[in-house]
Amino acid sequence: MKNILINKIGIFFLAASTLFLSGCEGSIEGINSDPLAALDIDPALLMPQVLLGGITANRTVEQFQMSTHSQHWSFSAAFGVFVNPERGTVGPNTTNNIWVGNYTTGLRNLQQMRLLTEENNPSATNIIGQAKVLEAFIYLNLTQIFGSVPFSEAIQVNDFPNPNFDSQEDILRGIPDLIDEAIAALSSDTDIIGAPADLIYGGDRESWVRFGNSIKLKALMLIANVDPASVQTQLQEVASQPLITTNAFEAKLDYLDVAGNQNPIYTLIVQFAGGDQDFYSGGSTLISLMNNNNDPRRAAYFDEITSGGYVGQPQGEFLLDRDQFSQVSLDVIRPELPDRYITAPEVNFYLAEAALLGWISGDANAFYQAGVQASLGRYDGLANAVPQADKDTYMASARGSISGDSQADALRKIHEEHYVADFMRHMESWTTIRRNRVPAYEAIDGTVLTDNIRRYQVPLSELTSNPNAPDLVPFITPMFFEK
Repeated sequence: MKNILINKIGIFFLAASTLFLSGCEGSIEGINSDPLAALDIDPALLMPQVLLGGITANRTVEQFQMSTHSQHWSFSAAFGVFVNPERGTVGPNTTNNIWVGNYTTGLRNLQQMRLLTEENNPSATNIIGQAKVLEAFIYLNLTQIFGSVPFSEAIQVNDFPNPNFDSQEDILRGIPDLIDEAIAALSSDTDIIGAPADLIYGGDRESWVRFGNSIKLKALMLIANVDPASVQTQLQEVASQPLITTNAFEAKLDYLDVAGNQNPIYTLIVQFAGGDQDFYSGGSTLISLMNNNNDPRRAAYFDEITSGGYVGQPQGEFLLDRDQFSQVSLDVIRPELPDRYITAPEVNFYLAEAALLGWISGDANAFYQAGVQASLGRYDGLANAVPQADKDTYMASARGSISGDSQADALRKIHEEHYVADFMRHMESWTTIRRNRVPAYEAIDGTVLTDNIRRYQVPLSELTSNPNAPDLVPFITPMFFEK
């Protein structure tokens, strides 16, 4: 898989200069009617803008606070931008930026990529496939955050200037269909957006197929959590297809250790704390689970307290005290920390769960072990890599297998390992704990809510401009995919 190349900055700004396209009509004729439009613009110029501005920017800037909703983090900085979201007050700028980033910068530009390809290079079906994989991924992200959002009528401004909102169930059932269209478009070699514009896979068609199938698996597993019978056939079909089952294939966007291209979480630390990690403690829920299992990933994730060992900070307590609480390691929050879209651990744990419960054929224990091993190997080659001896010890312990466990115990271990493996994947870790209710939430000190956050509310900008927008749904209302 290719990393961001040296040309990234130039391509980003060149793509940004083409954003006038996103304000045009939702058809190629609308573009053609503009005498100033570049009729033969390369769709590749839009790809970096979609990835950087439409997807990853809000995942690493606006969504970082979701790690407090999953109780992976507990903020140690005691001022508003940290205190508010941890205690249940999500600001309007957060929800608006997520909404606009995904719909306008992401989906609108993906639509233009497809339209330009269909008009100027219709045989390049692989580009259509890339666009549809990313569309499916964006819709999956949006529904995990807001629940009901525009889907079937979205980004069709001429036909549906005020789109209706689809239910989360309908969106999750529609995503596999969108992926099927993408996989068909990627089924044979054609022109494809490659390096340096494709910042994920550098134009590797087979990797895009794996990415698409893995998105489909996740959407189906969210449905299966509440209605497995309706998707069992689809699950069996996708489980037999190429998937992201090893770290080498994971879908991610790498940041660089170059000014202006560094992970925004790291940049925040440099700008406001002089490079010291004074903002993020490990959450008590996560560290307690890892302590109970003598998990060697603690040393990869966190700093030890002054006296040694690892202690998580309770949710809602805002106290920077390294004598009491473990901080998130700067070996994790590093300038080139990637945004991981789909990972090998999550795919393997979904397969393990599906096999254990009889939804697909296959060896649940083999899938489980592959998931744990992929998570243990996440930091191989980096300063915080888990030593091989520690990996071997963990795999030889009771945590290394579900063979011989009761179904209930095996399922709990799958869910716990999935939760641990999602560290630094803010929205995904929040989805994991909401979906599985494992581990149990801990109480939040000082919260204004009577329960844990289950969703964000549709932003005011959409509510006031779209007469078909639904009424606000309380933050604590469970999602469709929650049992």
